[in-house]
Amino acid sequence: MKIIKLLAICIVVFSFISGCVVTKRSYTNLLNELTAVDIEKHDIEKKFEKSRAKNEKKISEQKNKISNLDQELKDLQAKSDDDKNVAASRQEELTESLEVLKEQSSEETKKLLAQISELQKKYDQNITEKNETIDTLKEDHRNKIESLNNEFDREKQSNKIMVEDLKEQLETLEALTSEQEKSLNALADQADQIEKQLKEEIEKGEITLKRYKTKTIINIDNSILFDSGTAYLKQSVKKSLSKIAKALSDFPDNSIQIEGHTDDVPINTKVFPSNWELSSARALAVLRFFADGTGLDPRRLSAVGLGEYHPLVPNNSKANKRLNRRVDIVILPK
Repeated sequence: MKIIKLLAICIVVFSFISGCVVTKRSYTNLLNELTAVDIEKHDIEKKFEKSRAKNEKKISEQKNKISNLDQELKDLQAKSDDDKNVAASRQEELTESLEVLKEQSSEETKKLLAQISELQKKYDQNITEKNETIDTLKEDHRNKIESLNNEFDREKQSNKIMVEDLKEQLETLEALTSEQEKSLNALADQADQIEKQLKEEIEKGEITLKRYKTKTIINIDNSILFDSGTAYLKQSVKKSLSKIAKALSDFPDNSIQIEGHTDDVPINTKVFPSNWELSSARALAVLRFFADGTGLDPRRLSAVGLGEYHPLVPNNSKANKRLNRRVDIVILPK
């Protein structure tokens, strides 16, 4: 059920990413779900090894029980054979004695013959009872062995089903992690290609390309994009933005999130009551240029204003404040 739930979450999230606006929080949740997949895979592998060891131990114990019962049956059979041999030997001795006594015709001999006959009857009865006991034990042991074999077969079938289920879960998890790895590798390759296409702007310092394991960020300084306190794009930067859009168009499956950031200096104007409004307006200005001026698919685009709350460096100097005033173009994996 956990695997099905996880697959459902993945499908909903990816459908949401490809079909509408994607937020940084939804992507982070997806990454956490994929990380949980690796953890659950590890737990299932441990459960599988523990179950296999337990089953092997139980099978060994059942085999030992069957072996002990077989040995006990053999011992009883051997004892029965010994008793029969002793009885046969004793009967032979009695027969010889009887023949000797028959040759005598005294009353004492008759009494002895009667005693011998009585002893013979008791001995025969004892042998019969022992044989019946042995037969009963044999039947009981056969029933026990059959019961153990049936139980063993049931356990074996149950374990087989459980093992197949665990294998299926492991295969599902491995497929998920494999797809995740392919997606991240593809993102790294895309970053290499985008860096080559924007080499001139990067060398001029107009653009900074940042690589992360799960995303690529194209950073543009606000001073290049906007005049102070405004959200109107400068004419001079539109060429660079068009070139960025051209690079992004080569990867139509990736979602693009545009993030507006400010420093911690407050703003309070009629148009922008706070840095929230200013950062949001600047992110939307870049998004609108991409959608209207370059032909990028609007379904791939989203914008968010983060104000001063996600600085790159502490806002303790003019240089640092300038670094924190920025627009980040975040390229997310498929």
